[in-house]
Amino acid sequence: MADHRDDLDSWLTSPVQPLLPPPGTFDRIRRDARRRRTRRAALSAAGGLAIVAVAAVVIPRVAFSLLPAPHQSTAAGASHPARASSPHATASASTPSPAGTPTGPPAPVTAAAPPRLSVTFVGLSTGWVMSQAGTAGQCDQAAARPCIALRRTDTGSSAWRSVTPPPTHGPSGSTGVSQVRFFNRSDGWAFGPQLWATHDSGRTWTQIPTTGWRVTALEARGNRVFSVWARCTGTGPDFAAHCSGYVVYSSRPGSNTWTLVPGTSPGFGLPGADSAVSLLLTGTAGYLLTPKGILVSGPLTGAAWQPVTGTANPRAAPCLPGPARPGGQPTGALLAASASGLDLLCTGPSARSARHGAVYASQDGGQTWHRTGTAPAAGTATFLSAGPLGALVLATSHGIEISANGGASWTAASGTMPARGFAYVGMTTDAQGVAVPADPAVPAVWSTQDGGNTWQRSPGSG
Repeated sequence: MADHRDDLDSWLTSPVQPLLPPPGTFDRIRRDARRRRTRRAALSAAGGLAIVAVAAVVIPRVAFSLLPAPHQSTAAGASHPARASSPHATASASTPSPAGTPTGPPAPVTAAAPPRLSVTFVGLSTGWVMSQAGTAGQCDQAAARPCIALRRTDTGSSAWRSVTPPPTHGPSGSTGVSQVRFFNRSDGWAFGPQLWATHDSGRTWTQIPTTGWRVTALEARGNRVFSVWARCTGTGPDFAAHCSGYVVYSSRPGSNTWTLVPGTSPGFGLPGADSAVSLLLTGTAGYLLTPKGILVSGPLTGAAWQPVTGTANPRAAPCLPGPARPGGQPTGALLAASASGLDLLCTGPSARSARHGAVYASQDGGQTWHRTGTAPAAGTATFLSAGPLGALVLATSHGIEISANGGASWTAASGTMPARGFAYVGMTTDAQGVAVPADPAVPAVWSTQDGGNTWQRSPGSG
């Protein structure tokens, strides 16, 4: 039987003779072109002002830059959120918002980068950096158009690509977001002060109503995600300033229903003082270091939390959290966790003189603490992290310091460090970690692959 495809192939490959246009075609084209030029010349004077007005509102393409992390300080005395009167109270999701192209014009490009970024990793390879787009200081305005930018890596920070961000602006009083966390490749949250969730890798984002409370911290571990809600009156980027109490809510990663964690209370505030809180999740428990220095703990199931001593008058930690640095980390007490237990670095004005710069460790979940070392002399400590096997990694205003013996001795990490050091450092494994520069004008993250001993700037992260 004949194969008709052979005839088709022969026809497709045969030479083609182009058809010439009818006579006079090129003359008509030239005449039409002359008439169009004449009309434009006649209208140019009358339309000049309109052309200038249109040109004045043309907005250039936005550039990626880095966003402000939150500032956090508190006072005391506030009621529970409206939905917190019942242990089963929930914060239901709003209608999912497609988070594609912003609905309004973006802010103009500028050479100056807005301050700060937020970074999160799940596993060894996949991570996200959230930032602001546009002119410094414009994205964190309440009237700003959606201007959050989000980048993702699946190569351990060696290459980054743009992905869909939440459709909002930077932090401004009670609106906007400043930080990002992901539980896996699908479930993530943007927060501070508002709370947004995605369960489809960011293709759509849902705003979670918080009944007027502001979300100042969020972490995910095990099968739950926990967030700290606070009553605050801070304005602009200082959305977490002047807070009057904290509560903790939890949810399952694939859900938009949030429930109050029993045992958490707005009484965590400290009257007459600016103070922050630390939220820390380990493999077995969650911890909240309150403004009064009381360590509250509980299971990662959403069940009740209580002071770690279990007494009516629990003992305080060696130092108080104190006011927050940019990023929300307390200035007086830096809390971290490893396989061996909890680590605490006392620094800043809330640490009594005898404990200033001291490093403490606890092997019983914070019931007792013993001194293990001292912070390095150079620089100001900004964030404490620990590798799974216990090595301490400390971000400072000079760089990064490593200790394998609980702070008894420190070794300065090598590599080209940013001029003002780092605001954040975190270890994904004992070998791999990421750090955020303290300088707002440095639009990138740093990474390590050798346990924090050497660091380098991650290309394309900002």
